[in-house]
Amino acid sequence: MTREAVVEGFEYFLEDAIDATMDEFSVSRALRSGARGPTGLAVDRLLSNAGALQRRVVEPELNAYRRQTLDQFEIVLDYIEDDAGVEAYRNEILSVGAVADSIRSDISPERRREVEDSLLARHRDLGEAVEPLVRSPASDFWTAAVTELERDEAETLVNEHFPFTAPLREHRDAFEMVAGFDATTVLGSVPRFLPDPSFEVEYTDEAIRAMYRAEQSVVNAAERDIEDRFD
Repeated sequence: MTREAVVEGFEYFLEDAIDATMDEFSVSRALRSGARGPTGLAVDRLLSNAGALQRRVVEPELNAYRRQTLDQFEIVLDYIEDDAGVEAYRNEILSVGAVADSIRSDISPERRREVEDSLLARHRDLGEAVEPLVRSPASDFWTAAVTELERDEAETLVNEHFPFTAPLREHRDAFEMVAGFDATTVLGSVPRFLPDPSFEVEYTDEAIRAMYRAEQSVVNAAERDIEDRFD
């Protein structure tokens, strides 16, 4: 199986998960719980423009997450093809990852190392899980999966290795996701009661909630594919 086909299989899962996250994400919940600095009136104005906030802030954040995750997966495949071991790619894998980018800056070095080790272990396990597919002569993701994996291995791949919220949920206290934006990009102009148009919204809990619900729906769909293809 070509490397490109493995990427296509992973990207298919990721695209569906990101699209579902966009549908699940509640701008109003994030604003009410995580807005920093603005007055209540300003938050009300933003809530009344939730659609614009979704398009101009949330969707770009998720699209950046998609790109970073795909770039990171490419490096995971580099480590698999190199046979050098994941530790040799530690800095490369962590430096491009959206999840690693969200580690809080105020945690201790020891705690950071613990969280980074957990993230790296996840990528190591993902690489090991897709390695048989990378080395398969099949040119299609599902053909390679049926040929190279047992059904329980395919189920483990989509249930445990493709989903990406596990580290966020396991180490919730170590992460903080913050989006900064200019209110004029959402409201069109700066209201008189708002002297500073700069906003920050901390949306970690809402992101984890939305991503987890999204990936569960995608996992369920992938399980149905497995049931059909491994029957």
